[in-house]
Amino acid sequence: MLETTRGAMRTLAILLLVTVATQVFYITVVSAAGDETPLRPATWLVELLTFVGITVSGITLAIRDSQRAHLWSLVALSGLFNMLQIAMGLSMFGPAYEAHETVPNLFATILGGAFFFYFLAKLLLGLAALGIGGVAARSGAGLARIFGGLAALAGVAAVGIGFLAMLDRDGWMFPAGAAGTAVAALFALSLLTAKEA
Repeated sequence: MLETTRGAMRTLAILLLVTVATQVFYITVVSAAGDETPLRPATWLVELLTFVGITVSGITLAIRDSQRAHLWSLVALSGLFNMLQIAMGLSMFGPAYEAHETVPNLFATILGGAFFFYFLAKLLLGLAALGIGGVAARSGAGLARIFGGLAALAGVAAVGIGFLAMLDRDGWMFPAGAAGTAVAALFALSLLTAKEA
């Protein structure tokens, strides 16, 4: 059981690092390529599949690690809400934008809903990183303790900034994205260096 739990944690960590890589790729390459680039839907599709894996990993860990089931469930919910916001982008953004002359607020409404799910997902992942990283910081050793502490701190930032972004999207959009990317990276490193499952 211990090895299967560790394996699930490693899988989750790798998937989280994939989301970090796709976020960096999106900001540095896709955004610079313009709105019509096929890289945009391709990157979103890769992210969508990655978040499916994160959701499944969170559910698996909630079953295998009953003492922290609530925290792994937060990871699963984070993956689910990320799936929803990406699916909205892939399926709704184009038609809503084309209908903007007929229904002026449709695109803005769908965009706002997608970003709300995005911020909520970051907040939930931050709560999970705070809980699981905090345990590693208190009871772990070496790198596990260091990355656990950093993941917990990043979790606090992701929770706070994610909450503010849900209240004021335009004012906190980029800080929330940065905090979400940071917490995903540090949480992943915390899981990879964990000595106990």
